[in-house]
Amino acid sequence: MSSLNIASRALTTNLAAMQVIGHNIANVNTEGYSRQNILLGTSGGQFLGNGYFGKGVEIEGVSRAYDSYLTREAQITRSVAAGDEARYARLQQLESLFPLGETSLGVTLNNALNAWSAVATSPTDTTARTVVIARAEELAARLRDVTASLDETRLSSSLQVQEAVRSINSLAEQIAQVNQAIVQSQGTGRTPNDLLDQRDQLVGQLNEYVQTSTVPAADGSLTVFVGGSQPLVLGTRVSPMAAERDPVNGDEIDIKIYQAGQPAEINTDFLGGGALRGLVRFVN
Repeated sequence: MSSLNIASRALTTNLAAMQVIGHNIANVNTEGYSRQNILLGTSGGQFLGNGYFGKGVEIEGVSRAYDSYLTREAQITRSVAAGDEARYARLQQLESLFPLGETSLGVTLNNALNAWSAVATSPTDTTARTVVIARAEELAARLRDVTASLDETRLSSSLQVQEAVRSINSLAEQIAQVNQAIVQSQGTGRTPNDLLDQRDQLVGQLNEYVQTSTVPAADGSLTVFVGGSQPLVLGTRVSPMAAERDPVNGDEIDIKIYQAGQPAEINTDFLGGGALRGLVRFVN
């Protein structure tokens, strides 16, 4: 009978191992998934008079192949790259407003000044006067177009800042919800690997918008800080961020975080990386 129990336990255990392997294979292309390993151990021995006889194999748990240092470094790199990419895209837009060569603003200005030189040389020449008016209108139209494009770029960049803040707050809410699910799962004494992967994925996405630092808590939750030391997610609580106009210079944007309804301004330099910092630097 004992041999049948050992065989039954071994079969059940190896079926569970096959389930873990199948789970790994099924998620081979899943972004953010960490490969899982089943941990096996002996079932101990039973004293039967002549000695201790083993009772087979049992499952001790399921772990995930995870390195906190590498994950953190990848998140920081992702954050810095996202910030540089957002600012670079806007600077390219700005650069396109001032092309070089024959279509440049400098050429248009030179043409207008040269037309005035022709009038100074021949003040009674009506053709020269007509050219001055045409060149001046061309320059004025060009300046109006550039000004309108600059205003449009500033407005679209400001709207993009607001969108980035909304995304940050949304991801923070999702992290808080996963924190709650992980805390509840930790009560079973087992590690919820898939939930941990989901949270890491959310933190990685959050770092695309703003660079974060994280501190794990004893209950399994994760505290997420932004701006150096401002808690964005504390367990299951979220302190929302906001982008507001500077009260002194209305063209600039201030980033604030609301804790218990009270705003605290975040120095842009302390944002580290992320699209939000790149956009705010461009706007300001």
